[in-house]
Amino acid sequence: MEKKGVISRFKILARPTGSPKWGHAIRAIILMILAGLIAHFLGFDRGIGVIMFVTLLASIIIDISLPIRKVAILAILGLFMTVLAFLSAYLALSSLEIFIFFTVIWAFFTTSLYIFGAAEGSLGFTFFLIYFVAVLMVNTGSNPVEWCIYSVLPYLVVSILFIPKIWLEKRKIREMVTVGFNPQSSIQSVFITLKILSGVSLKSNYYDIFKLGSYLKGLRTYSDLIASRLPLKSKECFNNFLKAADKFSLKVSNNFKSNGDMVDLKEIDDALLEVESCFSGNNNVIFELSQGIKDILNKSNKLLSGTSKKDVKKIETSKISFKEVLEANFNINNIYIRHTIRFTLAMTIALILVYFNHERSVIWVTMGILIILKPDITSTVNNLISRVGFNLFAIIIAIIISFIFPHYVLIWLAFIMLFLFRAFFPGYMGLSIMAITVFIVLVWPTGTVFENAIARLVDISIGGIIAFIFAYVILPSRVTVNLPDQLIKTIKANINYANQVLTISKNYDSNILKCFKKYIGEDNNLEAGIKKLEDTFEDINDDLKLYNGLMILNKKVAADLTAASAILSKDPEKLQQDSDIHVNKLKDMLHKFEVPLNGDINQLKLNPDVLKMDHSYDPQNSELEQLLNWITADIQLIIKGMEIAVETGALSRYNKLD
Repeated sequence: MEKKGVISRFKILARPTGSPKWGHAIRAIILMILAGLIAHFLGFDRGIGVIMFVTLLASIIIDISLPIRKVAILAILGLFMTVLAFLSAYLALSSLEIFIFFTVIWAFFTTSLYIFGAAEGSLGFTFFLIYFVAVLMVNTGSNPVEWCIYSVLPYLVVSILFIPKIWLEKRKIREMVTVGFNPQSSIQSVFITLKILSGVSLKSNYYDIFKLGSYLKGLRTYSDLIASRLPLKSKECFNNFLKAADKFSLKVSNNFKSNGDMVDLKEIDDALLEVESCFSGNNNVIFELSQGIKDILNKSNKLLSGTSKKDVKKIETSKISFKEVLEANFNINNIYIRHTIRFTLAMTIALILVYFNHERSVIWVTMGILIILKPDITSTVNNLISRVGFNLFAIIIAIIISFIFPHYVLIWLAFIMLFLFRAFFPGYMGLSIMAITVFIVLVWPTGTVFENAIARLVDISIGGIIAFIFAYVILPSRVTVNLPDQLIKTIKANINYANQVLTISKNYDSNILKCFKKYIGEDNNLEAGIKKLEDTFEDINDDLKLYNGLMILNKKVAADLTAASAILSKDPEKLQQDSDIHVNKLKDMLHKFEVPLNGDINQLKLNPDVLKMDHSYDPQNSELEQLLNWITADIQLIIKGMEIAVETGALSRYNKLD
């Protein structure tokens, strides 16, 4: 277990997180050209550059893989914020004081969105990026009405993309709800999909297949972890079953997406008999996991018969009010609030310099600060390594291009670079950075390509160094993390939350809120700790997978607990009417799990009866019973994961992450 060096970090940061989006890139370039032609036809030649940039941004927003209702909301929000950004930049031209006021407002409130989650934080950063570009582009050559038109016209053009989205919406939803059946997906991708689909009305069979897939992915995740610790002969037997399960889970997924027939699962039955023969009497956990996987595939297969009910259901997840998040996170101890203050100060100072001097180096240094400064020192250093590294490769490419091709060809090559930027964003961030850097170098209006390239590298490096200084000096996030202890704290906070949900009291809602705030605070710390682990060490894939899996399972439990508490706060009698057996079983399990968590976790040895998996999921159950079933199942998987963490020593390492 070695700490990562600069080269190792760069290799990891260069790894793709998705596939190239060639279709998205083609659509974006075509729409940019179309928007430019319409702007020229309407007489808005002075705003063509702005219109084409906003068109690119709008196409990225509308091409996000979300249900169409959520994409529409994002598009409307993006339009509103774009108009607001350009109006703010125009008004800021009147005086330095107004400029500082708007810059502080935009920087602080957009960056503070990170306290609501990573997706919200990324959206906030995008909004600030729009304001940043507006500051660079806005001038008094156009009036406020024209700047509004420059913002609105691109969204009208890009709204064309809603036509194929509407046409393909059903297929997209089918792909989303079957994510758990894809052997290549992870438990994290299932949770992300859960958040995406939350609040979306689904046919009952869509809802059921997603829930079954979620459970299946949990079982498969822990099957892999257990298989890695088995003797060679036993591992081969268990892996044969898992390969058969993956083969048929993919068939179930494909048939569901294409309205296909039921799948013949006889091969699964034969593989299960082989597992029973290999592990009879000496490994109940293996047989329970195998039986659970088979049961889930059988129940999922029945949904392909087309005889299920066609009523509509919604996936409910944690719904936290704006006030609750602020109360839990809006304080100086929160890493994201410290980052917000640091980012606001850095960008305000840098943009004041831009306000007085639009010279190339000042703008590029400011861009360096913008794209490199992150919530903690480790992430900032990682960004510095990756941005400077990829910019170095980019300037080499730009210089070679300038020597090979005549000047009049460079503008066409620049458009190719813009196409590649969109194609590689966000799956290949390194290549995306290289493409946009080559684009900037080729189209920048002053200096030769060689001068622009060298200046770009120098200025981005200066911006990175300034970002590092701000990260290190201004409210630095140099927190030492005891990761095993933080994991246990998060689980205990979730157990406390579960116990409160299952106990109807006079102050039910206020007690629930208090417990939930405690949980989300611990969960934020755990997420930051796992990110720190990933950034610090090499060759820790198994431990990282285990910690990530436990974190995601805790998030799933919290989401289902919140949905259950919403039902019970409206009708407390449901706890007794529908769910007595489920509640008692869950309470007993939580109590027995708490004992080693509060004592010596290394002595974690629970009663096998508590660990017996329950596969009684039934689409006919009430919503509350379903939620309690899923909570129970996930708690059982968390218990199994903690046992694995104890046995593999994952809970005895990473006690001091800097």
